[in-house]
Amino acid sequence: MKSKRTSIALLCLVTVFGFSFCKGPVKENGEFRPSKQQRAEDAIKSWMFENYEYPDYKPIVFGQVNARYERSERTLQLMTMIEKKENEDGGKGHTAEVDSLKTLLEQNLGELLGYTILHKFSITNLAGEPVETECLFLLDTLFRVASVLNPEEFDLILTEKVFYRVEQ
Repeated sequence: MKSKRTSIALLCLVTVFGFSFCKGPVKENGEFRPSKQQRAEDAIKSWMFENYEYPDYKPIVFGQVNARYERSERTLQLMTMIEKKENEDGGKGHTAEVDSLKTLLEQNLGELLGYTILHKFSITNLAGEPVETECLFLLDTLFRVASVLNPEEFDLILTEKVFYRVEQ
């Protein structure tokens, strides 16, 4: 009888600790708010369920949310200076000057354009067969789906600023 009570108490204790360490919504100003990752995933799921282009949508996995910034003249200047200093160094390690330039670049990211997230999902094709697809979703600053790029279009956003408008 005593071992049964001990095991129940231990189970309750583990459950309480498990819930306290779960990564859930963040408490901010006394209110619970979902993380950026959760907001992005929820926005994509609701957009996909509402969109008729993706029949029988089933989410598989989401990547990490990444912020996208517009490159300004200052950020381009800093990137050029870093590359120049690293080439002068001959790849022998980082100098203090390169490290300080990288810190300055991190502090001057530019204007926030929105967020990007990779998402792998399953849909049904015209033949009724399930097909797995991975797309890159561009979200605006309010976490609304602005554009969806297939794998062939990924390269467009790596070095260029992609202009997009929110779908109505």
